[in-house]
Amino acid sequence: MLSVLSVGKSYGGEQSVEAVNSVSLDLEQGQSLAIVGRSGSGKSTLLGMIGGISRPTSGQVLIEGIDQWKLDDTHRADLRNKKVGIVFQFSSLLPTLRAVDNVALPCLISGALSAREAYARAHALLDRVGLSHRSDSFPGQLSGGEQRRVAIARALVNSPKLLLADEPTADLDETTEAEILNLLIDIHRALKVTLVVVTHNPAIAGRADHVIEMDAGKTVSKTERSSNSVDSPAKESVRDIYDVSPEKAAAEKVRLGEGLESFVGRFVMWVVPIVVIAWCVNWAVADYERSAIEARARQKMALEELAMQGLRADLKNVEFSPGESYIVTLYLRNTKGDEPLYVMSPIVRGFVQVGTSWLEVPIKSLESGNNQVLKITGTKILRYEMVPDVQNFTQLLPYYMHVRFTNDMLISPRSQPKDDLIERNDSYYVYLKPHDADDKAILSKMKFPGRPPVWIPMPPH
Repeated sequence: MLSVLSVGKSYGGEQSVEAVNSVSLDLEQGQSLAIVGRSGSGKSTLLGMIGGISRPTSGQVLIEGIDQWKLDDTHRADLRNKKVGIVFQFSSLLPTLRAVDNVALPCLISGALSAREAYARAHALLDRVGLSHRSDSFPGQLSGGEQRRVAIARALVNSPKLLLADEPTADLDETTEAEILNLLIDIHRALKVTLVVVTHNPAIAGRADHVIEMDAGKTVSKTERSSNSVDSPAKESVRDIYDVSPEKAAAEKVRLGEGLESFVGRFVMWVVPIVVIAWCVNWAVADYERSAIEARARQKMALEELAMQGLRADLKNVEFSPGESYIVTLYLRNTKGDEPLYVMSPIVRGFVQVGTSWLEVPIKSLESGNNQVLKITGTKILRYEMVPDVQNFTQLLPYYMHVRFTNDMLISPRSQPKDDLIERNDSYYVYLKPHDADDKAILSKMKFPGRPPVWIPMPPH
């Protein structure tokens, strides 16, 4: 169903960056794949090339034997609309349309269903993701988790054969995360949808048929499991989403793509010339609106790629400082060469694992003008002071604290953005040595070439 043959992606500039380097994979219809790895390892870039959004520098991406990157833009967009559903790391909803309009839109563009059938299916999907009561709400009226559910419903509305998801449960609470995960698995198993998901969540990766780990653009490990497919108790309810009865369709009130024709149609027997003129005007307006929606969607995709691939962000160092505190150093690197990026100073938070929960600890910036907009042309270093005064922390590694840093940023290609502002969220995991740790005790449990390090970086998990 999906074949990726030695695909690569590089970005030019003063220093060429190899985001993805000769990655290959092959999935049959109905199989699932989880792509894992730390931030900046090339996961989202690979997903973008599979989804027909980011053109590879080398290699091929075949969907049902069709090399989509040999198609022109129109035919590639048509292939993506009919066969591929994409859930981005950001919801990417059109702010001027209601939730149900956002979900129905791909069907209206493709013409796969009538407008009333498209809306009936959109309502069924919103009900399946627990948002039937929010179908008439606009994106700005929805929480982040609700926007993510709408985005998943939109990705499923054309009953795709291939579903791509980039961190589909990021930033959701545990209950919502479990609901979204179960929904994706139900759809995948009941309808034999091929699922490819980029994730840091071990619960998602643990339920996939195949897992690949990426580092520095390369595949560093592959894992295959026996099929996870089992009879899903939700199979029938999932299928009901796509079985739109004539009665349900007839009862739908359509907001997009209809209206003027229905009104004028009542007078067609008497005022035929007026009907023809009105129909032509309505068609022209609908075509213009559709073009504007597609252009906005393309702009949004380009901004998301800029935010995720144009800016590299990672943890550089953690070191002891006086008292019980630590100095945490992050870096932001512009990989676009001479094209500046503008970043609202990151909001960095620190957490220590206690039991199975994460306890937030104090952390503050050591930079002056912390709320200013940063112009990133090369590499920017940011320093923070953290005081993890935590007792009874979980020791996944003997004597070491398990620490997670989160980094929330707003990114734009302009210093004074309008509608070109993108949110980005990163997480970094480390093992951190307490100030009062006994190096001899640590060395009795683990082997290090010298003194036990202050911190040990870990891949996202």
